[in-house]
Amino acid sequence: MDWNNPVLVWIIVAVAFFILEIATPTIFVFACFGIGALGASLAFKLFSNIWLSWIVFIAISIVGVIASRPLAEKFAGKSARLAHIDAIIGKKGKVVIAIDPEKDEGRVMVDREDWRAEADERIEPGEIIEVLKVEGTHLYVKKPS
Repeated sequence: MDWNNPVLVWIIVAVAFFILEIATPTIFVFACFGIGALGASLAFKLFSNIWLSWIVFIAISIVGVIASRPLAEKFAGKSARLAHIDAIIGKKGKVVIAIDPEKDEGRVMVDREDWRAEADERIEPGEIIEVLKVEGTHLYVKKPS
């Protein structure tokens, strides 16, 4: 193999980036670098200028990464899914053991899960609550308005 041939080296670099794209969970990042390396290979083949091939590689890679973001968001989804803990904020539940702020006790069921609950007022068993926030293993709740 002739390592003094920049066209061949750029093609090998491109193949390596395409393999990395397949082997890693990135969305089109390494593929953009691979396309940039192919562009650099073509630029060197046409103009025999190593600096021009580097400029083409960098330019195509940057433009490719920026242009691929909308496509990546389409595949991955724009917003991250809320973690289970954060997802229960705003949900309704049912009081299992009376919530008493003076005695610092109370339990609720939200999405079939039992939670220790606190509120600013006493809430009796069987009443419906709404989750305001989560702190550790405690839910802060209120009667829905």
